[in-house]
Amino acid sequence: QSLGCSLSQNVYAAIKQPCSLSLGSQIHNKTLKRTRKFVVDGVEVSVTTSKIISEDEKKDEEMRFLRRQELRELRLLQKEEHRNQTQLNNKHHLQLEQMLRRFEQEMTAKKKFFDTELENLERQQKQQIEKMEQDHSLRRREEAKRIRAEQERDYNKFQEHLKQKKKEVKTEAEKLPRYVRKESMKVKTEEFAQKKQVLEREFVAKQKEDLELAMNNITVQNRKEICDKERECLNKKQQLMRDREASIWELEEHHLQEKHQLIKQQLKDQYFLQRHELVRKHDKEREQMQRYNQRMIEQLRIRQQQEKARLPKIQRSEGKTRMAMYKKSLHINSSGSMSEQREKIKQFAQQEEKRQKAERQQQQQKHEFQMKEMSAQCESNANELQQLQNEKCHLLVEHETQKLKALDENHNQHLKDWRDMLRPRKKALEDELNQKKWEQEMFFRLSEAADGQTPASLNKPVKFVPFSSAECS
Repeated sequence: QSLGCSLSQNVYAAIKQPCSLSLGSQIHNKTLKRTRKFVVDGVEVSVTTSKIISEDEKKDEEMRFLRRQELRELRLLQKEEHRNQTQLNNKHHLQLEQMLRRFEQEMTAKKKFFDTELENLERQQKQQIEKMEQDHSLRRREEAKRIRAEQERDYNKFQEHLKQKKKEVKTEAEKLPRYVRKESMKVKTEEFAQKKQVLEREFVAKQKEDLELAMNNITVQNRKEICDKERECLNKKQQLMRDREASIWELEEHHLQEKHQLIKQQLKDQYFLQRHELVRKHDKEREQMQRYNQRMIEQLRIRQQQEKARLPKIQRSEGKTRMAMYKKSLHINSSGSMSEQREKIKQFAQQEEKRQKAERQQQQQKHEFQMKEMSAQCESNANELQQLQNEKCHLLVEHETQKLKALDENHNQHLKDWRDMLRPRKKALEDELNQKKWEQEMFFRLSEAADGQTPASLNKPVKFVPFSSAECS
């Protein structure tokens, strides 16, 4: 706006110069009379004032009126420009708010998706562990039942074998002489009974040890399966957490890029509006300049027509005066006949006609020169205005280029800072995951080292049922 005002002042200061051209015309004044009526002490009084208005004052007043009108047009343009700029700013503010809300919704939806997946994974893990526990209990019962059945058969066979041994002992005792048979039978029977108790005790102990060993093997195998399942679930859970963080980081980077593109487009829209408003203002200034030039040319043409119309009257009046003075000088210096005087008067009239014709030609040349000078001045003013407008457009384009460049540099720096901050975030995540994995491994080792203790998952303790002698019965 300040550039526009200084532009208009410079141009109008330049184009006022043709007004001072000397046209050699007489100044015609006009009298403006105004009558005012008012009542003083009940008596109506009328006062008439008169003011002499010259042509220059009238023209100055017209120029001031036209200038005020042009300033009003520029102010209207300025108000419309301010209104359009306000509307564009409100639109950009709304776009930014909507984009930020959408970013928040997308981030919330992304986190909710992975949280749901993590909950499903933990629930699935819990169900799998519970099923493995049930399968383990069922397998222990079935295996214990099978082993007890085999041990029962083996025990029966062992008893049959002992009975056979007992028979063999009796048979051997019966083969002895009768006088030692009874005593030998008694001794061998007692020895066999003691041996039988020892063999039965050892056999039962061996069966119990085998049953406990089989149950412990099943328990160890189940512990190993559950530990493997826990490791697998932990790996899946940690991979899901890595995917979650990677998706969040990717979404953050996408949001940064999208926000930069929106701000960049809004900046372009602002400068597009400024260029549009500047073109409208330049069109209005050129239109005002053209009207001003047309008025100046029209005023010059009117003055020239007035001078051209007054010149014959002035020439006739001057011609009559010169002719009367010439005749009077001939009458005073009367010499020669009347015919000679008439001839001299005729020659003087011819010279006077030539002089007037030369005056008219000189006036025509002067008018043509004035018109050319006025046209050149108008063209020079238009060129100066066009040059100033081009400079303003060029400055606006340069300013837009600098702003866009600074915006891109700021975005690149912001993106670089964000990526630099991303490295410690990744390292912290990996450290946390490795710590959890280490804690799980330490828990498994402690569980394996403890007798009768079973490993447990990080989320839910797993209960292992140790083998008891009750299962043998």
